[in-house]
Amino acid sequence: MKKEMSKVVSMVASLSMAAVMCVGCGTSSAEMVSVTFMNGEEELGSVETEVGKVIEADSYADYESMEGNEFAGWFETPTYLEASAVDMSTATFAEDTVLYGLFKSDSVTEDTRKWYIVGTSDTGYLSTSNWAADISDDEKAMFELKGTGNTNEFSVTMDLYEGDQFQLIADWAWDTQYGFGYITDYDESQIENGGGLSGNDKTSNINVLQDGNYTVTLVTNPDDEAQTQLSIVRNGDASGEVVAVSEEKEFEITDDTNVKVKGSWVSDWSELKDLENKGDGIYTITMDLDAMTELYFSVFEGDEDTELGLNGSCAADDASKALLEDAYNVQVTEAGTYTFTVDLNTFTFTVEK
Repeated sequence: MKKEMSKVVSMVASLSMAAVMCVGCGTSSAEMVSVTFMNGEEELGSVETEVGKVIEADSYADYESMEGNEFAGWFETPTYLEASAVDMSTATFAEDTVLYGLFKSDSVTEDTRKWYIVGTSDTGYLSTSNWAADISDDEKAMFELKGTGNTNEFSVTMDLYEGDQFQLIADWAWDTQYGFGYITDYDESQIENGGGLSGNDKTSNINVLQDGNYTVTLVTNPDDEAQTQLSIVRNGDASGEVVAVSEEKEFEITDDTNVKVKGSWVSDWSELKDLENKGDGIYTITMDLDAMTELYFSVFEGDEDTELGLNGSCAADDASKALLEDAYNVQVTEAGTYTFTVDLNTFTFTVEK
């Protein structure tokens, strides 16, 4: 009887050992995928990685270094669409993937071309441009993107309407055209790819899906067209005006200089309110505003609009910025009574609540 028990124990032990030895039997090795790193059309290299695991930074660090250039991130699209940016510190990959590196040169050739927005519209300003028709210089000026002060950055703010179509061109000619394929920042509920005769996204029309006041900003790189970037941001409801972002120029305050403010408290932004002239280039106004109200300060010389103005980027200090949304126009976060002080000596403003 003892011998039989001994055999049973021995068999159990053997089976246990077999079970231990067979742990993992029949399972496959970890699934691997390839991540390829590109600079434009040039392949920099690739890394094999396990599905669901973050790639070790050391394995692709060399691909982020290029003499005379600043590395600005990896993207899943060759046009560096903002929504396709990849955070390599957390990203994992389930299939073979191609990533495109954005390398910004330390020195970029100055873009001396004049850039215009041209297209078509049933109800808006773009109808006048008529896809770069033969119009007067004064009319062309309404569609010109102005330098913002940043390198090769041009911008225009204007009303666009559902059904509008447009592209950007240089010097009122179609030798260079930038369409939907260059957009790096947009809202899919407001803008869509309208296609075009060429079938190429880079020259596809940009279609407007929602009425509004929009800022169109173009950053060009004459040395590398692939790095040209276009953003389209809706500021709010249509204001009824075209406002080009003015180039930096000297401004002299006179006895006739005054400041007015308009805003979204009127749907068409048609009401102008005068700021009180405190002297020495300082102007103030106190207003009761609802949450998310937008404003824009315009500089006048007598009754004539100088086309100079102050938007949200002109907030002078952190205390003022804390009361505002991060938006193109001056936009208050909460309802309340606000005092705005505009300083035309520095073209800045402060706000207190």
